Amino acid sequence: MSDSYDDIPYQSIPFTDTHPENLAMLGRLFGLNTPDPARARVLELGCASGGNLLPLAFYLPEGRYLGVELSARQVQDGQRLIAAVGLDNIRIEQGDILTLDNTLGDTLGEFDYIIAHGVYSWVPPAVQTRILDICARHLAPHGIAYISYNTWPGWHMRWTLRELLLRYTHNANSPGERLARAQRLLEDFPAALDHSDTLPTQFLQGEIARLREAHPSYLYHEYLESINQPQYVREFIASAERHGLQYVCDADLKSMFPSVLGEVAEQWLDQFEDVAEHEQYLDFLVNRSFRQSLLCRADAPLSREIELEKLTHYAFYASLRAPDALDLRSAAAQSFLLGKDKPIQVDHPLTKAALVTLNARYPDAVAYVELADTAAEQVHAAGNPQAAADRNALLTELFMLFVHQAVGITPMQRRFHTALDTRPRAHRLAHVQTMTEIGHLATARHSTILLDAFSARLIGYLDGTRDTMQLTTQLTDDILEHRLMLPNLQPVTAETLHAQVEANVQRFLKLFARTGILASPQMR
Repeated sequence: MSDSYDDIPYQSIPFTDTHPENLAMLGRLFGLNTPDPARARVLELGCASGGNLLPLAFYLPEGRYLGVELSARQVQDGQRLIAAVGLDNIRIEQGDILTLDNTLGDTLGEFDYIIAHGVYSWVPPAVQTRILDICARHLAPHGIAYISYNTWPGWHMRWTLRELLLRYTHNANSPGERLARAQRLLEDFPAALDHSDTLPTQFLQGEIARLREAHPSYLYHEYLESINQPQYVREFIASAERHGLQYVCDADLKSMFPSVLGEVAEQWLDQFEDVAEHEQYLDFLVNRSFRQSLLCRADAPLSREIELEKLTHYAFYASLRAPDALDLRSAAAQSFLLGKDKPIQVDHPLTKAALVTLNARYPDAVAYVELADTAAEQVHAAGNPQAAADRNALLTELFMLFVHQAVGITPMQRRFHTALDTRPRAHRLAHVQTMTEIGHLATARHSTILLDAFSARLIGYLDGTRDTMQLTTQLTDDILEHRLMLPNLQPVTAETLHAQVEANVQRFLKLFARTGILASPQMR
């Protein structure tokens, strides 16, 4: 199995849902006293080159991190990255999950969080068994294991495309040739589907369009590997229970709240009291194709009753752009923008005010009491004292925004350097990720910023020696002297080009500052 990953390394990036901060918070919702994510011992199985694990080690330096990967090439890539960043709290080791206790037994010990992202469905049953066994044997008493996997019934429709791609590429002589043939099919095949407008045809066309936009490693390892075995969630939970583990929830928490499907669906699901059966029938209702299941030890004191009052002891963070005309006087629904184009409807004036505060303080988290007090002052000043006093509504709405992954809740009140210094400097991880040309930066909130030629060049110049105008001049000269080639650049005068470059420099610096990419004077 390692051969294909040596030839076509998997795109190794941060997966926000796997962050110990998120896992800890989800566990606490269900009654677990999960370990402090800032000082956690974290094991990642199938860590590739460490794109998910290494940013954790950088941003949470008091934790301890071990990654295990079968592919020698990806291990070597990860070890080079670790050495370049200069971290001493993370190791990536080459190892086979089947023999892990034999090869690393004396160093495994106990882990607060165990991550297996993109592994379980893509390995033989014996390895799946060992993954669950490792979780059962090495998970801390109140720890959380995260395991992602493809699921039925949603993968039934994708299976047709997988079989098509496997058949079309079956006689390729190498992984590279197989990938090239698959990409050619994805270019040519949609035109052959134009004769039909049936739902299966529409699905195939949509999936092909998605794959053409995806990273090539995703196409190969998701659709062309010899093993990709989706699971029914009921079967997965049963397997976990046989290994002394119990199901906590899904990282996508809204899957446990059928109210999002409407009143009729919620009432129909009420007949299934067993958690596994309830989750399974919910998967049928939404045709689910992927899960991120959280597990804990069978003897851990799990509770299914979520007490919202507990959330008042934690902190909240969010990046949601408010509407231009913010209405704090009424409960009229207004759209806040998540990312570039995802509207989030918010009703209560207190919640609207709270989101404005969180957006201004992002990526920092704000303690609930401070957040509620600040929001109440704003709503009261807007002339709505009754809404300003309705803190139960605020807590309820913030929780539902958390369920829909629009707001984060955390047991940690970290503060990040977001000031735009006169001579800005990118931190060490950003410089290393840029120099190694992996194409992205890991943010302080464990998400990804994709780099183009311009932004990558800019990062290289953010060494604390240049101010904004010097950065602009340097990049303008690079373009004029053809050291920096930009696609689709229209002919312009030197003065016009300088103005455009300055605007881009300002835009990227604001983005880097907001996402924790810039270093404070004390940071490496």
